[in-house]
Amino acid sequence: MAAKNSNIAKANLREAYNSSYYTILGAGGDLQEWVDGYNQMLSEEGIGKPAAWFSAKGAAVNKEFGLTGDEAFKARLTILFFPLDGLDIGKLAIFKLKMEDRWFDDIIDNSLQRLRERGEAE
Repeated sequence: MAAKNSNIAKANLREAYNSSYYTILGAGGDLQEWVDGYNQMLSEEGIGKPAAWFSAKGAAVNKEFGLTGDEAFKARLTILFFPLDGLDIGKLAIFKLKMEDRWFDDIIDNSLQRLRERGEAE
């Protein structure tokens, strides 16, 4: 899903997982406004500017990682991501806690672990 502005590309979900992308769940409206707002806040915090922004829908994440039942995202949920390259990771980790955002691999791993505990995943 790309926003009006082509600066937001469709996410490569395996890359987002393998590289532990910073993740914003439930972005709505104009995605470029989210990107612009986060870029400004990250700059103000001295973290840097993400090299790229990506988005995906919940349905695509569910399909890619086998999330089902209570662990599945709502199909139309919009998820924004960015890679950590070139950013101050220490400052970003603190920022992430303040913003209540997550690392993409943590979201997926936690969901899959809960599915395994219930015997609903391999």
